[in-house]
Amino acid sequence: MNSNKENIITLKNIISTQLTPLINNDFILLDIPNHRNIGDSLIWKGELEFFKELEYKCIGQYNRYTFKKSIIKSKETIILLHGGGNFGDIYESSQIFKRYIIENFPDNKIIVLPQTVHYNNNENLKRDFTIFNRHNDLHIFVRDFVSYDILKLNFNEERLKLAPDMAFFLNFDSDIKDKVDDKCKNLYLNRTDAEASKDSFQNFIDGEYYVQDWPTYNSDSNRINTLTNYVEALDGKISKVIKHIPVFSLLLDNAYGLKKKNGMDLHINRGKSFINEYDKIYTTRLHGLIISILLDKEVIILDNVYGKSKNFYDTWLKNFNNVKLLVKNGS
Repeated sequence: MNSNKENIITLKNIISTQLTPLINNDFILLDIPNHRNIGDSLIWKGELEFFKELEYKCIGQYNRYTFKKSIIKSKETIILLHGGGNFGDIYESSQIFKRYIIENFPDNKIIVLPQTVHYNNNENLKRDFTIFNRHNDLHIFVRDFVSYDILKLNFNEERLKLAPDMAFFLNFDSDIKDKVDDKCKNLYLNRTDAEASKDSFQNFIDGEYYVQDWPTYNSDSNRINTLTNYVEALDGKISKVIKHIPVFSLLLDNAYGLKKKNGMDLHINRGKSFINEYDKIYTTRLHGLIISILLDKEVIILDNVYGKSKNFYDTWLKNFNNVKLLVKNGS
């Protein structure tokens, strides 16, 4: 069995081999994550690390609220759409933005970076691909076999690619720590957002453990969590308005809107410190899994509500050391 380091290099090479030839001009990165999900910050940072390998340059980064159609002035500019798990009908605002970009830039090459695909309603899938199939230079990367099988029935397979998550371009070797203490300290990283599983895996976890979501989501007060969600939504609404007002638009950062301009790195550093408090990680978050691999932790994969983590494991991670999939029969 190869070491995890060798396996990570293999995953990075798969991405580079498939994606690099498509980026044959300067490009722009859109729909970057202006929010508190640490997993999306890991993807974003991985995308930026990958860009360092390219001959061509990134001419800008915009979230869906700060972007204006007038920003893209050339048909030669390649449009990259941020990867993740927002392709489908769970996260409506991101999918609406994808449709907007694909409809409004029919002459630009558009590349959707590695995504998990999930639709609760097949009519929404048909609606989306009625639009997407009109574009002659749209390329979609997906992160698992199940997503690939969904799209190959609805999209030109010549422009459909299978590739791992962009977060594997991150190198956290300098952050790897020895075992926390003599008594194994376990974490049950259990997501609490729209993809939260209805199942509880707690009876399958060995020994004592702590139950938390990402530290950016955790609060003992529902009022505080509700307020945080409101502030994030308000930032987007304000950004969409003032980006058209010359004087006030100077207050906006293209990537972060009105938020701190180092939010991505703050989230990632917080995530690394959080995971490094524990020795063994049980996680229903896909990027709880990926950051644990990058920090050389023992990690047990649980699942989100629709199989995202299991599908990713089945596609890419079966040869990894100290990475196991736990399903309800205990295997």
